[in-house]
Amino acid sequence: MRLLVFCVLAMVTISTTYGWGYPPGTFLSKAKLSALKTQIIAGFDRKLASWLRRHGNRLSAIQKKTLYFVNRRYMQTHWRSYMKFVRNQMKLLGRAETTADYNRVGAAIGKRIPLEITYSFLVRRNLIPKWKPYMARLMARRPGDIPTSRG
Repeated sequence: MRLLVFCVLAMVTISTTYGWGYPPGTFLSKAKLSALKTQIIAGFDRKLASWLRRHGNRLSAIQKKTLYFVNRRYMQTHWRSYMKFVRNQMKLLGRAETTADYNRVGAAIGKRIPLEITYSFLVRRNLIPKWKPYMARLMARRPGDIPTSRG
């Protein structure tokens, strides 16, 4: 049931993003894409680690691991929004973008998203999904190799 609620929320979020005037996808080199994803996940994981130090003493190891999965799924769900922000930031540069620019923007995204509210909500409402094999497959990937929609 918890997984169903989580998936429905993700689907609603995905379905609403398609109607908000997103430009068609553009090609990014693998290095730039990997740098962006790695910095976003690193920021999310830092927030989760600090949240777990403060509030995670009553969670099991599996629940903690599932929250790390939630970080990756959150990035996948909101990828098109992140790419819209990235495109705007790259336009502001006024020069050709580099991998370091994508590192910087990815780190900014990872810091700005208030995921602590999501963690508290999932734990308080007992909505942390059960650990499934597909979660392990996603967690086994490096952050730069996590599949996302073209945005």
